This record gives sequence, C-alpha cells and structure tokens, in this order.
Amino acid sequence: MNENPQKYDERNVCAALFRQFQEAGSRKPDALLNGIWPLGDAFVDLPRFQIFHLSQRAEEFIRAGKAGIVILAGGMGSRLGRLEPKGTFPITPVTGKSLFQVHTEKIAVLRRHYGVNIPTYIMTNRVSHEPTVEYFRENQWFGLPEKDFFFFPQGDLPALNPQDGSVFYDANGNICVGPDGHGGLITALQTSGAADDMRARGIETINTFHVDNPIALVLNERFLEEHLNRESEMSSVIVQKNDGLELVGNLVRGDAEGKTLRVVEYFDFPESLGTETDSAGGLKYWAGSIGIHLIQLDFLERMARRIQEEPGFLPYHLPIKKINTRNGEEWGIKPERFIFDVLPYAKNPVAARVDRLEAFATLKKEPEPVRDHLSALYASWLRRAGAVVPENARVEIAPSFALDAETVREKVPAGTIFEGEEIVLE
Repeated sequence: MNENPQKYDERNVCAALFRQFQEAGSRKPDALLNGIWPLGDAFVDLPRFQIFHLSQRAEEFIRAGKAGIVILAGGMGSRLGRLEPKGTFPITPVTGKSLFQVHTEKIAVLRRHYGVNIPTYIMTNRVSHEPTVEYFRENQWFGLPEKDFFFFPQGDLPALNPQDGSVFYDANGNICVGPDGHGGLITALQTSGAADDMRARGIETINTFHVDNPIALVLNERFLEEHLNRESEMSSVIVQKNDGLELVGNLVRGDAEGKTLRVVEYFDFPESLGTETDSAGGLKYWAGSIGIHLIQLDFLERMARRIQEEPGFLPYHLPIKKINTRNGEEWGIKPERFIFDVLPYAKNPVAARVDRLEAFATLKKEPEPVRDHLSALYASWLRRAGAVVPENARVEIAPSFALDAETVREKVPAGTIFEGEEIVLE
C-alpha cells in the first residue's frame, strides 16, 4: 500500500471504524448487555462417550454429501514462539502430531465411516496462506485427495490510532493492517469462490471450528440431528464455564423466550454479571461458547449480502492491541468481527452442551496444558474400557484408532494391562 492516505481506497472504512470506536466510548459500559437473559435450560446435552450410530437422519445427510467442514486457521504461532501458522504446531502428547494433522486424520476417519468425500475448507490470512498450503503439500495432504481441500484467505483491515483515527505505517511505508477476525469468514466465502464451490458440491450445512482446538467436534451426529430437526440456521456448542471470569464467550438468550441467541465476548461482559449466581448457587451465566458451529450456507450468503448492502449492519469489535509500526510497538485499534456476531439473526438456533474434557482443549500460549488434557482424555477412554493404565503414563490415541470412548471399548479388551511411560494406539 502506498504511504499516501489519499490513495488508500478504503479510507472511508477507517472513518466509519473510528466513529464506531468513539460511539462505543461514549456508551455506558453495560449498553451492549441490554436485553440479554441467561441461557438457563434452553439447551440439549450431547452424549459423552459415543459419536457414531446416534442419528439415522444425520448419517443420511452426511452420506448424501450435504455437509462440509470449515477450519478457521488464520492465526500464526507467534505467542508460542513460532513464525509458522498455528495449525502446524505439534500438539499430541507422545508423537507430536500437528493440529492440522490431527484434524485431517479425524476427517479421514469420517470419510471412511460414511463412505463419502467430505470437502474441507481452510480459512487462512494474508500472512499464513502460502505457508499453510505449502505445509499440506509437503505432507501430501495427509493422505486425502488434494481436490477436497479449498484454502482461502480472510480479509484485512487497517489498525487505527485511538486518538484521531489515523492509520499506522510499517517500516516499508505500508499501512499496518491485520486480519479481520474469524467473522471475516462471512464475506471471504463469497469473495474467494469457496461458497460457489460448496454450492457446486451440494453442500448445505458447514461445521466450523478453530484450528487450535485438537478435540473440536467434527460433524457430531447428535449435534447435527438437533440442528436439522429444528431447521436451525446456526447452532453452537457450549460448555459449563469453570468460573464466572473464564476467558470464553458467554452464550445467552437474546429474548425472554429464547427464540434468539447471542454470544457476548468475555471482554464485553462485566465481572459483576459473570459472577452472578442463581438460587442454587450456580453461575447464572454458565454457558461458555467454544467456537464450534453448524451453519446453513444460505444463511451465511444472506448475511454476506446484507453486509454488502448495509456496511454498518454488523458492527466491528474494536479492542486496543499493540501494533508493530515503523516507530516500534504502539497501541492501536484492531478491528475485527466474530463469526458468532450473526447468531442473533439466525432462525431456530440450537445450543448443545458437551463435556469439556471431550471437546475443549484450546492451544493459546502454552502447549503442555493441552497435551496433559489430551493424555487425560485418552487415558479415561482406556480405563472406561476396563484397561489398566499407569497413573503417570502419557497416552495418545490416534483418530485412526478411535474418535470416541465407545470405539476404544470395542477394540480394547477389558483387563488389558498397559505398561510404560508412553502409550500410543494407532
């Protein structure tokens, strides 16, 4: 980009973003929270130990090729001390398979089980796109057909000076920009041609999740059944929050009847509200959103059209973050959207609760807690099958061996004794 702001063809975007930032600063802190209610019991529970043979309708839907997968993988591993895309980070507790490999192996199991090609769409960003594609190429697409992968980058937005809305410049005189958040998926599907590809393949429902959660649910039959039966346009997986201040989004009702749902990010949620308890002493706002959704393609296309027609219809989140500029690190506004921002506009939304041990182990700054989580999960599957596992053993179960505890029970005879510090089943 040229250093001359007059040549920046989206300068009107900068002005609109700064106006929104100023308006947000003039609102009362709780203005965003008007008209929300605790989720209460407006959810369904997903089975803990079994993912297959739970729904004939879901099975038939997947076998018909109507389901696709979208992995939100724009992030880099900078907070982990790596310059590579975050999805390339080694995460399994014994063999060190990467996040991308784990997800791809899960998809391979689903393809074999249902006897159908399941296209996988991977959203990158401007910086991570080429390294991500090259990583898959070097690893020969982890054994899956190249034609069933579609890589596309999300958009960029300029960082703004919170004092006057001006842009920052890097050492080369270019405007400092950054990814537009995982909500950039809404427009990126259209501009990249990914939505057209989905349509051509007959895909109606997409399962989105973040690359940094190695045990994210992928086309869970019970979840998909609820989504289809209720004719939902967007459904979300939730967990019981560990505490009121846990750094996850808060899934809440947008009306007293629960006809609409929304997610309020933790940084917009007052501590007093997050820690509020009910008559039984439990958290009133207990439902944590973990970034796993089922979304109808036509719904996302409708949202993309509305964004194009009404640019201000879906406001941006405007956190203040450090920006690398030609003057060093400076504090700036980092505009972004989140995919759940469209949830309030979805008809018949479904909230599905899952046990967090089974589906939530997000990699942020430190890998060891995630590896410990995975090892504990896999050890629990073996012990549930009646196997004996040393208390301090590191356990890893490859997706090719089992995706759930029930499959482990079918394959590992009760009474099996495992020995050693490391146990790997593949």
